[in-house]
Amino acid sequence: MWDKITTLLSFTGVDDKSVWQDVIFSSFLIPIMIFLGIKLLKWWDKIRPSRLVFKDYIDKDSRVFIFHSQMSSADDNWNLKSNPKYVTRFPQPTPNNHTNLGIQKKLNIDPVSSCADSECVADVFNILGLVNKTKNIFIGDLINDWNIWSDPIFSVGFNPKTHKLIERCSPILFELDNTILKVKNTNISFDAYLPNDAGVIQKTFDRESKKPVFILAGLGTMGTSEAGYVLKNNFIKFGKLFGNNSFCVFFKVKIDEGKNSALIQKITPKPKWFRIIFYPVLYFSFRKKDYFNYEN
Repeated sequence: MWDKITTLLSFTGVDDKSVWQDVIFSSFLIPIMIFLGIKLLKWWDKIRPSRLVFKDYIDKDSRVFIFHSQMSSADDNWNLKSNPKYVTRFPQPTPNNHTNLGIQKKLNIDPVSSCADSECVADVFNILGLVNKTKNIFIGDLINDWNIWSDPIFSVGFNPKTHKLIERCSPILFELDNTILKVKNTNISFDAYLPNDAGVIQKTFDRESKKPVFILAGLGTMGTSEAGYVLKNNFIKFGKLFGNNSFCVFFKVKIDEGKNSALIQKITPKPKWFRIIFYPVLYFSFRKKDYFNYEN
């Protein structure tokens, strides 16, 4: 067969049949290798931990809503003020007072958000950018968007939407008891007594829509701010151990030391056995830190 092929192609001046064997095999092999390579890259992109943990968030057509507290000024009886006033302070040194602060007057700008919520929301945007989700991201309005439950959600702080999500979602692996965060079904708890604050990162799912929900909340303002920071620095690790499943992370932070003092304390539940097999070094490094030890 190869002799006939070589004879037919002899007009090219190439009479070595081994050359034509290489050419013909390559013409089939290279496209097959390219095809398989593309398929392999797409498969890896889908199961990559950094994307798997946000699986339903990163689809280009998926809408993502970020909810946080929206606050309005009230009087001593908790009635809304009809003409709320605010000031923005900034350095304005004078010849006699180099630490003097100037003010910029603000009128009727309700609703406003806290600095802690804003920092956490900024971290959420950064995280979504890192997994190439840059479109169809919305800041949810607690009134106008209250009935949105069928889209992936981030809820920042223990705002009213967060409390409603706690009722609607499963599993919820923490308990909020006034100013105490508890690991559910254990005696382990965290408080916000000075100089400490505590927070939680809960990935869960809405029971009806089955859409994922991230709750990022702290007992105090620093805890809420840190929730986004802790998630941003660890979401790949969480993706390795939990994939697209639910998990809950408890952390503590020292108010007088800032973001760098945030430390994970507990993670629940324990990862599934096959994810431990895939990432044994990470699992045992977490286990060594007692993240999965629920004995108090």
